Amino acid sequence: MNKYLKAAGVGFGLSQAATLITTVYLHRTLSHKSIELSPAATMFMRFGTWMLTSISPREWVAVHRKHHNFSDEHGDPHSPHIEGYWKIMLANVYYYRREANNDDTMEKYAADLPFDKLDHALLRRGTLGFSLTGVLLAWIMGTRAGLVAWSTLAVVYLLLNAAINGAGHTFGEKSFENDATNLKLLALITFGEGLHNNHHARPAAPRFSAFKGEIDPAWPVIRAMEKLGLARVLTKVDEGWENHRRRLPEPTKIRPGAGIEVAAMNSSRD
Repeated sequence: MNKYLKAAGVGFGLSQAATLITTVYLHRTLSHKSIELSPAATMFMRFGTWMLTSISPREWVAVHRKHHNFSDEHGDPHSPHIEGYWKIMLANVYYYRREANNDDTMEKYAADLPFDKLDHALLRRGTLGFSLTGVLLAWIMGTRAGLVAWSTLAVVYLLLNAAINGAGHTFGEKSFENDATNLKLLALITFGEGLHNNHHARPAAPRFSAFKGEIDPAWPVIRAMEKLGLARVLTKVDEGWENHRRRLPEPTKIRPGAGIEVAAMNSSRD
């Protein structure tokens, strides 16, 4: 196999590792507190976030919590119904950074996650961590192959996050009455994040799959971590799906373009 194809495969694998860390640590552990990690697992996740995503956990949590507070209404940091579908799909990172730079958002939505000494000394410098990953890849694989792997990691990770925020609020299936949607294929390569309608129905659920035919690939990983003493599930797994939000009689399919109608409805409420 061409060495550059292998390098791209390495980059894709690293993007999957970054996505797993995002859903287990940034999302389910820090944002919604449905899982508790051991000190060793927490440290691993912190450095993994630093080296593979360049994200500040405190910023990610604040932006995500605000997204839930204003989901697809004015105030949502990255709604395709407000900003436009293609703007979110192609420039999601811009909208994330714009909100993350808002001091009021940090103070209001992440007051429980103050920066500690390690953050101040190192982990707040996300660009440094991600650059270190690039240097290591170039050293191990050679400059060009390492650059291919590093670029693949960045592009795939950003695209997957954009798809969750963009496609996951525009088309797919709905089991619950909220503006997010379920995209089962996307869920397979985002460790369950594509089951976005389920997540918005019950944000504190530690497992995103709710019904037959839905797969949350992160869930077996979390269960394995539990058995190893690296994690503990804090919230209910199976109870509450029927009662937390009223389930629609049958899953409804949302097609591309339907977001225009939703946007119009949102604007009519303002």
